[in-house]
Amino acid sequence: MNLAQSTPGDVVRVTRIDLDGAMRKRCRELGLAPGAVVHVTHRGGFGGRVVGIGLDRFALDAQTCVHVYVAPVDVPTS
Repeated sequence: MNLAQSTPGDVVRVTRIDLDGAMRKRCRELGLAPGAVVHVTHRGGFGGRVVGIGLDRFALDAQTCVHVYVAPVDVPTS
């Protein structure tokens, strides 16, 4: 699935990013790279997502979310 298909509250692991060089580099600078665990916090009005990686939060537009592939992460409940 891609990040655009995720919903607020989901915890996912990035498996692949299919973006061009400059945008891929920018994602890596933000910590959005294969293997990163991402917390989806909000859905934007035009299909984007607000995500958290560690203590950082940032917004991604819908077009970028379509190219970020993720897999669900099982979060243990206490």
